[in-house]
Amino acid sequence: MSGAQAFTDFRAAWRDWAKSDVPRFGYLAKVLIACLCAMWISMLLDLGQPRTAMVTVAIVMQSHSGMVLAKSYYRLIGTVAGVLASLLLVGLFAQERVPFLASMAIWIGICTAGSVILRNHQSYAFVLAGYTLCIVGLPAASQPDRAFDIAAGRVSEIMIGLLCATLVSELVFPKRIGSVMLDSARRRFSDFSIMVASSSPDDAEYRSGLMKLMGDIFSLEAFRASSVLESDDSRSYRLRLGRMNAEFMEATTAFHALGSLLRRQRRSGLNATADALSGIHGKIGEMLAPRGLPAANEREAAEAAARLSALRAGLDDELAVAKKDADTERIDFDVGADLLGRLLDDLIAYARTYAALSRKRNDAEAPSLGVHFDPLAVALAGMRGALMLAIMASIWIYGEWGSGIEAVTLGVVSSTLFATSPAPTHTNRQFLIGALIGAAFAYWTNFHLLNHAQGFVMLALAVAPGIAMAAWLTTRPEGAVIGAGFFIVFLMHFGFGSAYSADPAAFMNDVIADIFAITLSGILYALIDLGGSRWTRRRTVQRLKRLVIGACREPMPLRREKLELGARDLVYRSGSIRRIADEEDRIVVEWLLHALEIGHAVIALRELVEQGGDRKLQRQVREALESVALFFESPSEKAHLAAIRALDAAFLGCAVAGDAAGRKARLHLHFLKAAILDQDSFLSGEEAA
Repeated sequence: MSGAQAFTDFRAAWRDWAKSDVPRFGYLAKVLIACLCAMWISMLLDLGQPRTAMVTVAIVMQSHSGMVLAKSYYRLIGTVAGVLASLLLVGLFAQERVPFLASMAIWIGICTAGSVILRNHQSYAFVLAGYTLCIVGLPAASQPDRAFDIAAGRVSEIMIGLLCATLVSELVFPKRIGSVMLDSARRRFSDFSIMVASSSPDDAEYRSGLMKLMGDIFSLEAFRASSVLESDDSRSYRLRLGRMNAEFMEATTAFHALGSLLRRQRRSGLNATADALSGIHGKIGEMLAPRGLPAANEREAAEAAARLSALRAGLDDELAVAKKDADTERIDFDVGADLLGRLLDDLIAYARTYAALSRKRNDAEAPSLGVHFDPLAVALAGMRGALMLAIMASIWIYGEWGSGIEAVTLGVVSSTLFATSPAPTHTNRQFLIGALIGAAFAYWTNFHLLNHAQGFVMLALAVAPGIAMAAWLTTRPEGAVIGAGFFIVFLMHFGFGSAYSADPAAFMNDVIADIFAITLSGILYALIDLGGSRWTRRRTVQRLKRLVIGACREPMPLRREKLELGARDLVYRSGSIRRIADEEDRIVVEWLLHALEIGHAVIALRELVEQGGDRKLQRQVREALESVALFFESPSEKAHLAAIRALDAAFLGCAVAGDAAGRKARLHLHFLKAAILDQDSFLSGEEAA
């Protein structure tokens, strides 16, 4: 190898290392600086538990400044709510243990349920409000005369942790969410463009890639939620990125619907029709990504939008030529042509919004994701949180356990913190592994380093290895939860508060309490696992069905966006879209796409017919949609046949009408009939239902 080649390889390796690993070291430095600052300020002010401030830093510190600000803001809200609840319960029931703990269980249950209903940092605020009650309320209940002092001390320590994390995040290697959001949006547009250009929509291989892209929607929403507190251009992108999310969802649904239609046509022997439609789809892909090169920036996105618009303007001519090569069943071609037009419209809107990203003025209204959840799942999550507190409190009180408060607190933390995880049992297991490693590091730090530390510098050197190790673990996706368990347990078991304490027996009792609490939490997650059970999947499919039923029956037609957001949020909350490799979860996501296809057709049909004045046609369509709703409500052979007959009757009514609206309505009715006759997709759905 020549010297020049070796130097080139070295530069490439250096760039890769700088891109992947240097940010991790920067984050590690920020965590270490913020933790040590929080410890120093807490000790300077002679607060009772400096480790509370350090735990706060560990919890809220993120790689991006906006996320730190958002998490700090909601942690403060949750902490204040938890402290106020603590003072109220101590004031009411300080001398009555059973009412006090029963009220605590109710509060924990409500907070856990709230964390499941909401998303992102709002969810975290409910978690904080729940376990802050344990952190403050339990010690205050045993010393009611010092309740206010304990509450003030914990709030002060948490405030110091929030302040240190926020300032360090803003001043030391600051990273803005705006650039991350833009990169994510550009990458997704590029990946989707390549998929449309390189895959036939009836090719089964594209589905896994499409489902992965769908999972990015809610991760980008988390960034959007955090960017509101940043002071740079991040906020100016929020609305437009929200609009891009909605347009991407609509485009993926149209793409999947077209693929389903082409597969049905090929199974029915209409290969010529499918080939003709696929040829036009190929032209769409060429306009979107010429020679397989998708838009890499806003200027290229504008060019892609212009090319797609030109194709849309000439689509009728393209369809007229392609129709000559289609089969004699022209209605199947017309349905596909309508879907191609819808896909083109969605892609044009998507590309135009992308092209407008660099504008400072927000002229795009971002649809709200709304709140969509399963009430029974929320109730069970709340019950699990309350049950955890009740079990641990009973063991603490009736067993006269000296480490009971420690066990109750960490048990509630672990039983609420992972309630929204897609696989809470697995997450809890990783947390337990981190807790064991953190306990080992804490033992070594307490009894081999701290007892030799003199002065703050030596103290910082003693605790820095554990903090650095935990921070390093949290930078890696596969070790993030292990790092969190390491962090929390390591920091909770420092041997110093306002004074150093070296008691191995007390330390081991507290560690045993932690391990017991986390293990019990894992058992409860295994018994009431709302994220990975067949029961949850069945409930999710039933909720998807209800959205379609609502589209058929609600007095006012649903908006297409509302259906999209509601359906995808349900599947996201179930965790299926984040466990797409699992066959049963894949079935749920397939059901999502089929439900969206049918829901869109229902909405378009209702809007079209109800705008007209043909009362007889409106009645026939309403009867047909009611039959479709009954089929979704109670699937059976009888309901299936009734739905087909009602759709056929409405189809004939539209043929008699003969006007443009009637011809358009026929396309939607034919698509609905074909989708309901597509037994492969519905049998897959019924397997999950």
